[in-house]
Amino acid sequence: MKRIIVILCLGMMGCGTVPSVRPIGKGQKSVTLSSGGPVTRIYGVAMPLPYSVLRYRQGLSDDTDLHVGIHPSMSMLGNLGIDVGLTRHLMDQAGWKPSFSLEASIYGFYHANELSSIRVYPEVSAIGSFGTEGREQALYFGVQNMIQSASPYLVFVPLVGAELPFGRRFVLNVETKWYAPSEESEDRAVEYSIKPFGHGALGFAVGGSYKF
Repeated sequence: MKRIIVILCLGMMGCGTVPSVRPIGKGQKSVTLSSGGPVTRIYGVAMPLPYSVLRYRQGLSDDTDLHVGIHPSMSMLGNLGIDVGLTRHLMDQAGWKPSFSLEASIYGFYHANELSSIRVYPEVSAIGSFGTEGREQALYFGVQNMIQSASPYLVFVPLVGAELPFGRRFVLNVETKWYAPSEESEDRAVEYSIKPFGHGALGFAVGGSYKF
């Protein structure tokens, strides 16, 4: 399990759900716990990688959100994982034109007592969404892009998802992601279970948020 999590998720920042789909508003706050990743066989069972992310989110303005996250799955295996970033909502939905946002984050990882293990990855995401009139439900789509210093220099993750509110405070997010579609699936340290066109891996993530 430890080897699967480290190999797959240090190279793919799209584990868990996206930090922000639509703005929560100035001064508003939320906490999100999400889990997911590429589908692989764990102890003989095909399932999404149970990689978890716990994030705090705050509205700095009506169209800018700050998020800070920790990665509990990594921490339980002796690896510190954190992320911090901003989401800027640039365009509201108008008819068939979706709302649009850009997100920029920094991810950092560190294995206990090994300074040489420190890794830092910039990540940029572009997310479009369509909301249901008069409701807060949203369908969204986009791509997450992780930048690294070694080839491949850009690891991107296309995604589609849905944001479903339950009452005024709880929100459920579900996503389907195609991890690293530009890379061949074969000859990997971990065997993917769903490999579209022999490239990358298909995966799923789910997250629950509480607004306060």
